Amino acid sequence: MKKSALAAGLKAAAGRQAQAGVTDTAPAIRSTRSKVTPGTVLVGAHYVPEVRRALKLVEAESGKRLKPLLGEAINDLCAKYGKPQPYTGEE
Repeated sequence: MKKSALAAGLKAAAGRQAQAGVTDTAPAIRSTRSKVTPGTVLVGAHYVPEVRRALKLVEAESGKRLKPLLGEAINDLCAKYGKPQPYTGEE
Protein backbone atom coordinates (compact mmCIF):
# COMPACT_ATOMS: atom_id res chain seq x y z
CA MET A 1 0.00 0.00 0.00
CA LYS A 2 1.36 3.43 -0.92
CA LYS A 3 2.02 5.95 1.82
CA SER A 4 -0.70 8.31 0.54
CA ALA A 5 -3.24 5.49 0.45
CA LEU A 6 -2.30 4.49 4.00
CA ALA A 7 -2.60 8.07 5.21
CA ALA A 8 -5.99 8.39 3.52
CA GLY A 9 -7.18 5.16 5.16
CA LEU A 10 -6.04 6.30 8.60
CA LYS A 11 -7.70 9.68 8.11
CA ALA A 12 -10.95 7.99 7.07
CA ALA A 13 -10.82 5.66 10.07
CA ALA A 14 -10.23 8.60 12.39
CA GLY A 15 -13.23 10.36 10.88
CA ARG A 16 -15.47 7.32 11.48
CA GLN A 17 -14.37 7.16 15.11
CA ALA A 18 -15.06 10.86 15.61
CA GLN A 19 -18.55 10.44 14.12
CA ALA A 20 -19.22 7.51 16.44
CA GLY A 21 -18.20 9.59 19.46
CA VAL A 22 -15.04 7.62 20.15
CA THR A 23 -12.46 9.84 21.79
CA ASP A 24 -9.91 7.32 23.11
CA THR A 25 -8.37 5.26 20.32
CA ALA A 26 -6.27 3.08 22.65
CA PRO A 27 -8.30 0.13 23.96
CA ALA A 28 -8.04 -0.80 27.61
CA ILE A 29 -5.97 -3.95 27.90
CA ARG A 30 -6.67 -6.18 30.85
CA SER A 31 -4.94 -9.42 31.59
CA THR A 32 -7.06 -12.30 32.78
CA ARG A 33 -3.95 -14.28 33.76
CA SER A 34 -2.60 -12.15 36.58
CA LYS A 35 -3.87 -9.66 39.09
CA VAL A 36 -2.00 -6.45 39.80
CA THR A 37 -1.94 -5.91 43.53
CA PRO A 38 -1.69 -2.30 44.71
CA GLY A 39 1.66 -1.57 46.30
CA THR A 40 3.55 -4.08 44.14
CA VAL A 41 6.10 -3.58 41.36
CA LEU A 42 6.99 -5.59 38.27
CA VAL A 43 10.46 -7.16 38.29
CA GLY A 44 11.48 -8.69 34.98
CA ALA A 45 14.08 -9.16 32.27
CA HIS A 46 14.38 -10.56 28.76
CA TYR A 47 16.02 -13.97 28.36
CA VAL A 48 16.46 -16.54 25.61
CA PRO A 49 13.43 -18.86 25.13
CA GLU A 50 15.23 -21.76 26.84
CA VAL A 51 15.00 -19.92 30.15
CA ARG A 52 11.21 -19.76 29.90
CA ARG A 53 11.05 -23.44 28.96
CA ALA A 54 13.15 -24.37 31.98
CA LEU A 55 10.93 -22.29 34.28
CA LYS A 56 7.81 -23.92 32.83
CA LEU A 57 9.30 -27.37 33.47
CA VAL A 58 10.10 -26.49 37.09
CA GLU A 59 6.59 -25.05 37.47
CA ALA A 60 4.99 -28.21 36.08
CA GLU A 61 7.14 -30.62 38.09
CA SER A 62 6.84 -28.71 41.38
CA GLY A 63 3.10 -28.11 41.16
CA LYS A 64 3.72 -24.51 42.22
CA ARG A 65 2.90 -21.36 40.30
CA LEU A 66 5.68 -19.28 38.78
CA LYS A 67 5.33 -16.32 41.16
CA PRO A 68 6.14 -18.27 44.36
CA LEU A 69 8.95 -20.11 42.55
CA LEU A 70 10.52 -16.82 41.49
CA GLY A 71 10.03 -15.45 45.00
CA GLU A 72 11.88 -18.47 46.37
CA ALA A 73 14.69 -17.92 43.85
CA ILE A 74 14.94 -14.24 44.80
CA ASN A 75 15.19 -15.17 48.48
CA ASP A 76 17.93 -17.70 47.68
CA LEU A 77 19.85 -15.07 45.72
CA CYS A 78 19.50 -12.51 48.52
CA ALA A 79 20.69 -15.09 51.09
CA LYS A 80 23.72 -15.86 48.93
CA TYR A 81 24.71 -12.18 49.00
CA GLY A 82 23.87 -11.65 52.68
CA LYS A 83 20.79 -9.52 52.05
CA PRO A 84 17.34 -9.73 53.68
CA GLN A 85 14.98 -12.19 52.02
CA PRO A 86 12.07 -10.03 50.83
CA TYR A 87 9.63 -12.66 49.54
CA THR A 88 7.18 -13.70 52.26
CA GLY A 89 5.15 -16.20 50.30
CA GLU A 90 2.19 -13.88 49.89
CA GLU A 91 0.63 -14.01 46.44
